[in-house]
Amino acid sequence: MMESADRTYDYIQNMAAFFRYNIKKDNDVVSLADEIRLVDNYIYILNVRFSGDIHFSKEVDEELLRVKVPSMILQPIVENSVNYGIRDIDWEGRITLSVYREDDRVCICISDNGAGMEQERVDEIMGGQLQSTGIGTDSNGVGLNNVMERLHLFFEGKDKFEIVSEGKGKGTRVYIIVPCEEA
Repeated sequence: MMESADRTYDYIQNMAAFFRYNIKKDNDVVSLADEIRLVDNYIYILNVRFSGDIHFSKEVDEELLRVKVPSMILQPIVENSVNYGIRDIDWEGRITLSVYREDDRVCICISDNGAGMEQERVDEIMGGQLQSTGIGTDSNGVGLNNVMERLHLFFEGKDKFEIVSEGKGKGTRVYIIVPCEEA
């Protein structure tokens, strides 16, 4: 900041915010706004690392930003969209985060236009069957299983977690549907 290195300053601020959020031990319940800010920080960091190649957009109903959720439920899904959805494709990859209301439920969708996956892989992930095979060569599926379990415990089974892909090369959509309970 003192050297007028604005980009470096912004990067350090985003890194610091990302790490602060990750080491919070005393606050496992956060607002949806906090989770979205974490995703924004994460995408910013990746775009510095990958020279702006992560195309990310949001469509968020701002009336839902105070809804309570367990921490660290969105960033692991966005990370999977980057690593297994758009990283190694030959076309411009895009990730979209949508948050909207359906009746008394909050719907969160993280979608990408990337590599997609076969239904068999979706079934393995949803069934918690991924062990050493993983989604890719360096994953064991623990991140998604952890998110699913924490959502289920937090919302006492009133949540819905769904992965939809129409096959290879057709992208992936992950839906989280939870009761609308504000902080």
